[in-house]
Amino acid sequence: MSLLSNENKISQLKWFDILVLTIIFWGSSIVTSTQFYIALCQGTMNLEGSTDFTAADNYRVLYSQGTLLAIAIIYLFIRRFDFSSLNIKFSFKAIIWGIVLFIGAGLIQDVYSVAMAQVEGYLPFPSPLGNIVHNEMLSTVIYSLFNGFYEEIYFLGFCLAVPKNYLKWVIPFSILIRTSFHTYQGMISAVGVGVIFGVYMLYGYKKSKSGNLLPFFIAHAFGDIYGLSICQFFGM
Repeated sequence: MSLLSNENKISQLKWFDILVLTIIFWGSSIVTSTQFYIALCQGTMNLEGSTDFTAADNYRVLYSQGTLLAIAIIYLFIRRFDFSSLNIKFSFKAIIWGIVLFIGAGLIQDVYSVAMAQVEGYLPFPSPLGNIVHNEMLSTVIYSLFNGFYEEIYFLGFCLAVPKNYLKWVIPFSILIRTSFHTYQGMISAVGVGVIFGVYMLYGYKKSKSGNLLPFFIAHAFGDIYGLSICQFFGM
């Protein structure tokens, strides 16, 4: 009998699987983001310097994340994870829902941005970044499409592929991780992406009747390409 037969596969991950996957996916990013954030707080770097991505940067990170994804897949193969348990189905409806999710996320982020604008001058950490990547060059589109998959397959695919009694620990942990590797944008933006956007995506997925991950990949990719804002499209 094959070691990868259906009888031997697992559809639920353990706590140590999530820990290993977190280190693979985000270990390096968390360290780098924290270093940038410390530099922002110390005034030795500004937001433009930490978020100015060139085409070479996009392709470099694309290669890096592709390698890390391959390592994660190898680990999951060794653990005999059942990849068929991940619901990823391409359809026109999934694309539409992805756009709707993006619009919802953008509106929520706009409300968050307005609220934070009233208090950011009193907070002891760098101010938020306006848009994540407001650049439509080819490398940004290619990278954003991959990154939408890369981030959400971890947060909505693997982190939620645990026994139900793990969720009360895994969900706060995943929000903390999502925040931790976005601190290079400034803490206000990191909280906006990690907590506001993270909870929005988790809630949307849990309420999704189909459980299809594709709309969430698409919504995230649109957010990376255009920035999490709808007001910008109206010149606001």
